[in-house]
Amino acid sequence: MRLLRALPALTLLATTALSPLPAFAQSSGPTVEMSLGADGNGANGGFDLFLPFHEGPGGLTFADFRLRLADDELVQGSAGLGWRAPLSDAWTLGLYSYLDYARTERDNSFQQFSFGGELLSRDFSLRFNGYLPFGDRTGEAEDANAAFIENERLIFRAGEEHALRGFDAEAGMRVPVFAPDSPTQLNVFGGGYWFKGVDFDDILGAKARAELSFTELPGLSPGTSFALSAGLSYDDRDKAEGMVMARLRIPLGDAAPRLAARDPAYARVERAERIRTVAEATGPAEAAVYADTGEEVGALVRISSASGDASAINGAIAGGGENALILASGAIALDDTLGLGTGQFLLGGGGKLAVTGADSGGKADFTYRAKQATLTGTDDTANVLAMSDRSGVIGLAIRGGYDGIVADTVSDITIRDVDVAETGNGGIQLSSVSGALIEDSLIHDLEFCEDSTECEFSIYDPGRILPNAAVSLFSSRDVTIRDLDIENVTYGILGNADFEYDDDWALYAPNPTQGLTIENVTMKNTRREALHLIGTTGVEIRDLSIDNRELDRTMDLVVIMSSTDINMDGLTLLGGLNGLQFIGSPMFAESASDISVSNARIEDQAWNGIMFNLGSENITLTNIAIRNVDRYGIDLYGPFMEGYGKMAGISFENVSVTNAGETGVHLYGYLEDIDGDIAYSGSAPECMSHLPTNDWDTSTFLTQSPGHAFSINGGELTAASIPSACVRD
Repeated sequence: MRLLRALPALTLLATTALSPLPAFAQSSGPTVEMSLGADGNGANGGFDLFLPFHEGPGGLTFADFRLRLADDELVQGSAGLGWRAPLSDAWTLGLYSYLDYARTERDNSFQQFSFGGELLSRDFSLRFNGYLPFGDRTGEAEDANAAFIENERLIFRAGEEHALRGFDAEAGMRVPVFAPDSPTQLNVFGGGYWFKGVDFDDILGAKARAELSFTELPGLSPGTSFALSAGLSYDDRDKAEGMVMARLRIPLGDAAPRLAARDPAYARVERAERIRTVAEATGPAEAAVYADTGEEVGALVRISSASGDASAINGAIAGGGENALILASGAIALDDTLGLGTGQFLLGGGGKLAVTGADSGGKADFTYRAKQATLTGTDDTANVLAMSDRSGVIGLAIRGGYDGIVADTVSDITIRDVDVAETGNGGIQLSSVSGALIEDSLIHDLEFCEDSTECEFSIYDPGRILPNAAVSLFSSRDVTIRDLDIENVTYGILGNADFEYDDDWALYAPNPTQGLTIENVTMKNTRREALHLIGTTGVEIRDLSIDNRELDRTMDLVVIMSSTDINMDGLTLLGGLNGLQFIGSPMFAESASDISVSNARIEDQAWNGIMFNLGSENITLTNIAIRNVDRYGIDLYGPFMEGYGKMAGISFENVSVTNAGETGVHLYGYLEDIDGDIAYSGSAPECMSHLPTNDWDTSTFLTQSPGHAFSINGGELTAASIPSACVRD
């Protein structure tokens, strides 16, 4: 910790630099004080040099230099001059003034002039301090930026940090639990403070503290004192704040007798340890701009159950115009689809909208402080919410209807912090959308589709939009899905496109779903495929977790078909039939190709951990652990005849299979250029190759170009060695 590292160095500097100083005329020597503690601003500490330079019949004149360090990076330096004179044998009067400089944690610099007076005795004390900032008293405070409604417009105000003027006062007394001449003393103090700034309410508070001090410390020089203090303050702004502090004061020269005698002339000057500042949104009013689109927030439209039916609500929304902010609160029943206009954002009660200032560019969140909003579709044939270009929906729940949220042939939409459930079909359906963000949301408990004819994917109709998906993407591009939870649905995430026949009568997607990013997504209990990509390209998947172990009936977890240029990193695939399957039917022009998978945990599949099915090319697997599958750990299922698809360019690096039910690795059909090693452990054979059962069936044929080598547990497989190296099934 920087503070702890700094204090010993400062102590050494003071001791070596000040010890040889000549005695000041008619005064005792200086004292050095080190402190370490914590308060409402965090840990803090300091170094003080009390430097008397003249003492005579008129009293003691002194200088005081202070440095304060804090974990929140506030640094304050103070230089002061003071005078103390005895009023009687019991009382001492003191006057002093300081110049203070502070550098705050927000990198703002402030200066202030402070002054004070005190009346001290060995048993009682009265103190008063005033604080007057000068120079630049305002600095930037991004953490205090705010957006709020003024005159029915959403505006932005930049946060500013202000140095405050004010005063404090306290009275103290010695608690007579120890003898007056005891080296141990207990003192208590109580007082109050008032600070004033610009554009916000005064700060008026009370404070109290207790201090236990010790002198005649064993092993330390005479006159050294050690004090422990604890205190509490309260005001309307900061509420209750506590403090603790430990101080060690060391006399240099001949100041020891004065400290040992608790001479009021050598008492510590008690004043605020730092320049008091406050950060609030006090900047000039600016137009608020949607952070997601860069468009200025338009008119405000409020909707609730009192707004009428869907037709009336849609009329009010349309009347708001482009870029309007729609504020929704409470339960809203919709007998038809609610439609957002161009640039409009729908914000539910409790939701947060990110905005920037039109002039300053500062950032802030606007929180709509109203009852949580729920849109419920009462017509199971109508979608609940439809989006337009640059529109957004944030912070609400959607129930009922057909699909929860739909967008068709629009661009640059935002879906954030939504809860979609209990729809008759799907959660979010995007068709021909260019640019979309879906994040921080929950999609769950959608109607299960049990009809295989209606719901199952078919290679004879690959471009069909499948029903009952949490998120369905059709010929859409540049879509990001992150921080999403999906549970109890038929399909999880579907990405597909319309297909056409090329000149060779092979199916291809002229407008594939592309530029898809899936990050930090969790799925649980998907009746069919959790992630199914058909006709997609340019996909990045990071930190995807799927767990279907609780379902009695389930399908594959991840299926990639006729899709290219895919990177997957950080997969957890639990349960299902096949954990990960790559498919390239000869009906498709494109195989599953140019795919990398790294850092995956695949467990408890009813069939296979990973299956390469027919057309799979240029696929790299790195750091993959497969455990406890009922059939094959890895199934390399190539085409049964040459020209009927292709299985080539499969690479394994640090891939392991543990406890497969039938075999660690299964080989079939025509395989080409397989690389790497698969480690297997368990009671089942490490590998098997297929045994033909009729004239149409085929065995396993491995063709390796120069430079390619494939092994299991270090034993290389070649075209000649497969039948003998692997147990035949």
